[in-house]
Amino acid sequence: MTTSFGAATGIVVPTDPEFRLQSFTGLKSSHSIAFTRNLRVFPVPFCSPTLIRAVSTPVKPETSATEPKRSKVEIFKEQSNFIRYPLNEEILTDTPNINEAATQLIKFHGSYQQYNRDERGTRSFSFMLRTKNPGGKVPNQLYLTMDDLADQFGIGTLRLTTRQTFQLHGVLKKDLKTVMSTIIRNMGSTLGACGDLNRNVLAPAAPLMTKEYQFAQETADNIAALLTPQSGFYYDVWVDGEKFMTSEPPEVVKARNDNSHGTNFPDSPEPIYGTQFLPRKFKIAVTVPTDNSVDILTNDIGVVVVSDENGEPQGFNIYVGGGMGRTHRMETTFPRLGEPLGYVPKADILYAIKAIVATQRDHGRRDDRRYSRMKYLISSWGIEKFRSVVEQYYGKKFEPFHELPEWEFKSYLGWHEQGDGALFCGLHVDNGRIGGKMKKTLREVIEKYNLNVRITPNQNLILCDIRSAWRRPITTVLAQAGLLHPKYVDPLNLTAMACPAFPLCPLAITEAERGIPDILKRVRAVFEKVGLKYSESVVIRVTGCPNGCARPYMAELGLVGDGPNSYQIWLGGTPNQTQIARTFMNKVKVQDLEKVFEPLFYYWKRKRQPKESFGDFTTRMGFEKLQELVDKWEGPVQSPARYNLKPFADKETYEAMEELAKLQNKTAHQLAMEVIRNFVAAQQNGKSE
Repeated sequence: MTTSFGAATGIVVPTDPEFRLQSFTGLKSSHSIAFTRNLRVFPVPFCSPTLIRAVSTPVKPETSATEPKRSKVEIFKEQSNFIRYPLNEEILTDTPNINEAATQLIKFHGSYQQYNRDERGTRSFSFMLRTKNPGGKVPNQLYLTMDDLADQFGIGTLRLTTRQTFQLHGVLKKDLKTVMSTIIRNMGSTLGACGDLNRNVLAPAAPLMTKEYQFAQETADNIAALLTPQSGFYYDVWVDGEKFMTSEPPEVVKARNDNSHGTNFPDSPEPIYGTQFLPRKFKIAVTVPTDNSVDILTNDIGVVVVSDENGEPQGFNIYVGGGMGRTHRMETTFPRLGEPLGYVPKADILYAIKAIVATQRDHGRRDDRRYSRMKYLISSWGIEKFRSVVEQYYGKKFEPFHELPEWEFKSYLGWHEQGDGALFCGLHVDNGRIGGKMKKTLREVIEKYNLNVRITPNQNLILCDIRSAWRRPITTVLAQAGLLHPKYVDPLNLTAMACPAFPLCPLAITEAERGIPDILKRVRAVFEKVGLKYSESVVIRVTGCPNGCARPYMAELGLVGDGPNSYQIWLGGTPNQTQIARTFMNKVKVQDLEKVFEPLFYYWKRKRQPKESFGDFTTRMGFEKLQELVDKWEGPVQSPARYNLKPFADKETYEAMEELAKLQNKTAHQLAMEVIRNFVAAQQNGKSE
């Protein structure tokens, strides 16, 4: 008998009616158990014909008899008693931080240890907490609780994330248990928001009452429940073992417990994850045809509802292998789009998801975390082999992928009907950061009208279940706090995203959230300089490092931090997020961005085809030609203006505006137009709404 890495056992077919083989909890051998002849087995087509696949321990062929190399994090997980030790001891010490092992384990509980990188000298440690909100759903009680916690224990702001969750920054170690337990007791959770397991499951945030949208949200909830850890470590650490479990649909319990095809670890507190959980983070999104508000192709698994001609959901198309993270100047790491795996009937979706997760669990790399995401497994194997292995865990063949219509990016900003007589209102929040007057006003509105909210994958907020009579007063109050109707927000801002980066993210190389406001103003100035209309826009995303939290590799213009005050420039994404961008330039200093932006936008204005997006234009032109245009750029050719709209009636007004503009790093014209737009917006919101 041979044993192999990845909870696998290869055995020769026995002739004895009873035989024994090693049982594993995760990747750690625990004991041997007996199996009888009625054990179901499945042949492994790419292995030796003498090997069979056993129910409890799916086979991963080994390449050597020695123990495979494992990363340090794998050792931490193995020795942690299911993600408890030493975190449970470290949070009780007087030090402001926790040790290396606990730092890795607390991620599974939904938290990262951080320190303020703007400060020099002794590190001031704090913790970021991230909630788990499938489909971005936030009950009224939880929103108000998070708002309170941000003021009492955080830095006074809430951060909406690109995976439809809250991030709460600045929590001190001594307050961790109080904050965690408060979230748990107020309809929330942070379990699995970080760490090597399934993260928050995305779904369209719009509270539409159509069958498809309701089914997508229900499916996201069920997938999240299926893949939630079962061993109780979260509640043991934060609420002393008290359970706050909600009732689960019977189909979820049945799918989790089913071991017909070797997906589970028998007798383990974690039937799907075992002691080792997954090799790396795992991301899933669910949506309906045309709605790509969730960046469906960037996930490890993308699930799309397929309905009949009457709009009745029948099953799901499944994409696999998407992922954004990479490492600079390591071409063996890369962002990747998901690709079609197949179609499953709606009754089978949880079993199919579980089969894919088990495949990654048992075959994904655990030696080098840079290559541990499922996208590298699929890139190595190819989709056909991957599908074949998944089908062994699934127990049946995938049906052919159903044809889908074109994808669209849907922001759901502004006012919309839910379909049940109520309204919802989508609010644009720059970079997802809620603070100051905006935070105070949102709380007042949400509390006064007892509203539930939803977080979008574009870092925005949706207020739900609004009566028609409330629309005007809510609109007026929100506008006074700067939460304007989307038609009064700069189109560049509406689709832009940035990760938090400095000062708290330990991985940041340069600015993102703090830098993007100025970058967007500079892009708008370039638009004006080269003659692009105010209504025209491009999808811009900025990250402080190459890990890709704001999904910059899907942007038409992506800026990825690659040094102090320096960015790698990516071009070629599309407005509907269906094409991956490519690296155009490296090490562009932030002060030199206009030298790249001006020629690119100038020639897009003059050489584009009808309705051609900026991303499609850069792909069609080719990077070699674009680089030539950038290198030879000497400025736009000035043409006589056909009209002259000047906001200044006299020199004194202009000079006063110019002085104010300099303080904000703007031109007098830019500031004047901004003041005029804000005034018009406030008037329009106050009268028409």
